[in-house]
Amino acid sequence: MTTCNNELINCKIYTNKVFVYGTLMKDFCNYKRYLEGRISRITPGKTYGLLYHLPEGYPGLLPGSGIIEGEIVEPVDKKLLKSLDRLEGYNKGSSNNLYVRELRNILTEDGEEVPCWIYIYADEKYAKENGILVPDGNWRNFMKRKIDMSGL
Repeated sequence: MTTCNNELINCKIYTNKVFVYGTLMKDFCNYKRYLEGRISRITPGKTYGLLYHLPEGYPGLLPGSGIIEGEIVEPVDKKLLKSLDRLEGYNKGSSNNLYVRELRNILTEDGEEVPCWIYIYADEKYAKENGILVPDGNWRNFMKRKIDMSGL
């Protein structure tokens, strides 16, 4: 219970925005599969953390102080959010999640802070031991460099 306007009520926060930083960004596979045709707005955004490219081919965001670049997608209704939860291996109340969904303020290019859902990778040890740190916090740039280096 939380006190809001001097009344004791159960305050639930709901937002229809999700901050994405990996395969759900525009032009990547899971954007096409989950978001294309279902959202109407994409806004560049930034948050803080450490970003690792995992051996499975997708990124994991960990707590940290680096700048992470991504996209705010909206509107995300409850049905779509449940689909994203399944994709991200998140089940509310479970202790065995691949990612944990949390509410975080994301900074837009115009300096506005926007509350968004964000998925944080749950296994910090695995990411640090097996992943590749994305030093600039931009997975799109990381993947472009990786493709350029492979000569594809």
